[in-house]
Amino acid sequence: MSTNASISGVKSENESEDDFKRQGSFRKLLSVNTNGDSQLSTAVRMIDRPNTSQSSKEHVAYIQEYHILAEYNEMRNRDLRGIYVIPSAQNSFVWFGVQFIREGVYQGGVFRFTITLPPSFPDGKCPMVNFQTNVFHPMINYETGELNMSWGFPEWKRDNRIWQLVQYVTKIFTKLDTKMTPVNEEASLLLGTNFERFKEEVKKSVKDSLSKVYDPPTTDDIHYITFSPYDSELHDSVKQEIYKPKDDSENKVTGFSWVQPGSLQPFSKSDAR
Repeated sequence: MSTNASISGVKSENESEDDFKRQGSFRKLLSVNTNGDSQLSTAVRMIDRPNTSQSSKEHVAYIQEYHILAEYNEMRNRDLRGIYVIPSAQNSFVWFGVQFIREGVYQGGVFRFTITLPPSFPDGKCPMVNFQTNVFHPMINYETGELNMSWGFPEWKRDNRIWQLVQYVTKIFTKLDTKMTPVNEEASLLLGTNFERFKEEVKKSVKDSLSKVYDPPTTDDIHYITFSPYDSELHDSVKQEIYKPKDDSENKVTGFSWVQPGSLQPFSKSDAR
C-alpha cells in the first residue's frame, strides 16, 4: 500500500499537526490570534461555534478549510480499525477511503469509496459516500455505488463528525440488520428470506473488490490510496523482522516482587545483603 501521506485514521507517535502538508488552500493561513492561540485550536473550537456572518467570502473559505482540517485531525485520534481515509490533495471536500472487512459475511473484501462533503460543510446535507466497485448490500445502490446514509444519519447535525460517518461505513458491513432502509431491494429481500443466496451474491462482490485492488489510480491526486503486490526482495526483510523471536533478555522480569519469598508479606522486597 502506498501514498505520499498518512492514510490511517489513527495518529502515529511520530506525527504532528504539521505533518499533514496541504496543497493549495491549506497553505493559506489566517493571521495569528492576539491571544496566541494556534490556528488548529481555533479550528477545533469553531466546529461547534454558531454561524456568524462574514464580510469576506475568502475568509469563509479559509474557515471551511480549518473545519475540515480539524475533522481530519480528530479522526486520526480515533481507533478506527481496518479502514483508511485521507482528504484529497487537490480538493479537501473529497476524501479517499479503503475499507478492509475483517469479520462477518463480507470478510476479506477490500472496498474503495469516496466521501464528498457538501459545499456548505460543516452545515448542509450529510456527506455522500460512494463505493467504486459493485457491492451487493441492502443500503448500497448496486449501479451507482452510493450508500444510503439515512439509517445512521436521519439528519446531519452540526455536532456530527466525519469519524462517525467512517465508523458507520464499517458498521453496515459487520452488523447487518434486516430493518435497514434499503436502496437495493433484491439484497434486502434475500437478506431476510434466503440468507444462503445472499451470501453467494456477497462473495461475488468480495471477489470483484479483490480483483481490482492493484488497479492503477483513477486520478492523479497524490493522496489517492494505492496498493502494490508483494515483492519478496522488498518485503521479505521486513516480514522476517516482524516475526523474529524476541531476545530472552527482552522478556526478563525486572523489579521487585510484590510478595517476599517465603512469606505472605505484601509490598516487600528482598532483604539487603
